[in-house]
Amino acid sequence: MNFPINIQTPTHGRRSFLATLAAAVPTFTGVAAFAKNSDTPPRASAKDLKPVKDIVAFKQEFARAWKRSEDYTLTVFEQMPEEKLLYKYTPESFTFAFQFIHCIIFSANHVAVRLGVPNPYEKRKRDAWDNISKADLSKELHEFYAWVRKVVNEAPPKTLLEEEKFAGDTIPKWQLLLGLENHIIHHRGQAIVYLRLNGVTPEGYVGW
Repeated sequence: MNFPINIQTPTHGRRSFLATLAAAVPTFTGVAAFAKNSDTPPRASAKDLKPVKDIVAFKQEFARAWKRSEDYTLTVFEQMPEEKLLYKYTPESFTFAFQFIHCIIFSANHVAVRLGVPNPYEKRKRDAWDNISKADLSKELHEFYAWVRKVVNEAPPKTLLEEEKFAGDTIPKWQLLLGLENHIIHHRGQAIVYLRLNGVTPEGYVGW
């Protein structure tokens, strides 16, 4: 902001300077008044902070991340000897195998319900997973990851942008898919502890 004050020109005497300064005072007063009276911008709501997602880009990002998730999940699973699949460190905890079975059941249910597609695991009873072989569970994990990848790839953009209530918040369905991956990370982390407790050194994290 420029103010018309010149104290260097010899022809401006003391009176001229004071007159010029007096003329500038209303400008300062106006600035102060504006700062005092201006309203504080309203805080953005949670909904306002949610980005409008480029669904095409999201599907590409998700496909890459989901493949990395599959690779690392199978790496962790395959490290446990078959005779230790039913290992659990406390009576109430999941077995090593069920850490992965739970990921399949839980994730498939959410994907099917939220995106409006048939759930391939819906009619499978809980005891159908009991005593599943390592080779069969490995196959199930591959097929689960492939199913989710296909469903997401074929989901209409409008559906992925629709909002749903989840974990006490309201989020778009595409963001829910990231939450499901976070859930898998949670159980995969527990499985890594199971490996350690059985003397198996886990493979290093492969990242996204």
